Amino acid sequence: MNARHNLPTILLREVEKGEWWMEMPRITVAVDERLQAGIDWMRSGNFSRATAIFSQLIKELPEHLDAYHHLALAQQQAGKEKEAADVWRCAVELALKFFPERFDFNRHRLPWLEIGNRPFLRAYHGLGLCLLDEGQVKSALAIFERLVSLNPNDNQGARGLVVGCLFELQQPEGVLKVCRQYPEDGMEQLVYGRPLALFQLGRLKPATTALNQAIKLLPLIAKELARKQHRRPPGTYDGYVTMGGADQAYGYWKDQGKHWQNTPGALDWLKDCLKSEQSGAA
Repeated sequence: MNARHNLPTILLREVEKGEWWMEMPRITVAVDERLQAGIDWMRSGNFSRATAIFSQLIKELPEHLDAYHHLALAQQQAGKEKEAADVWRCAVELALKFFPERFDFNRHRLPWLEIGNRPFLRAYHGLGLCLLDEGQVKSALAIFERLVSLNPNDNQGARGLVVGCLFELQQPEGVLKVCRQYPEDGMEQLVYGRPLALFQLGRLKPATTALNQAIKLLPLIAKELARKQHRRPPGTYDGYVTMGGADQAYGYWKDQGKHWQNTPGALDWLKDCLKSEQSGAA
């Protein structure tokens, strides 16, 4: 095969002012069917077969960002965390080479609703999660903030990860900024992040109001935070969350509970608010 014919082809075009769509013309329906076959093998637990399919697709079509993404997922699920991170990093570095100089990551949009944008957004999100797992909180935060900027509807839930990173970096004002950006948001990281950030800033009255609202909206999270022992609810599955359910509460505690525990007085304050809410409802 002529080497020129195997060069990656990723196109970005501005369809409206500030809104861009990503296209990979060589990714056909037949190619998608091969990708889906690899996904099916991965879901069945045959990671070696899945890895072979994804790797072959990348060899033939170096721009196939979804093949990179699913190869990384397969390696991650097989316990190869470092290899997965390297694959996501390669995918992102490759894609970024095709962004035109005039693309402004602070102002321009790459909306999730355009299907062609999703492979890059998925890979970028995967890289951010790997960096977070490696303890590179600032680098992960930069990616999650960029994802929110590129796609303000935030179909991937990156805003919740932004909140977690900001608490990790002891930046409660930044948490409140995210909450102001999504004032009606029911995502648990924001619902409970707002009162915790206000409490950390010493703004007890608005913090208590916000916490009471959080308890009314998602009471099981407050109850989970108040427990001395935490057990994963039976019948829960990774990647699936029941809104308002015990699995959501446990997940929030697992990911964000340390921020409450590391804030002096926060858990005692939460328990007092929880008691007042329960006595008022009696």
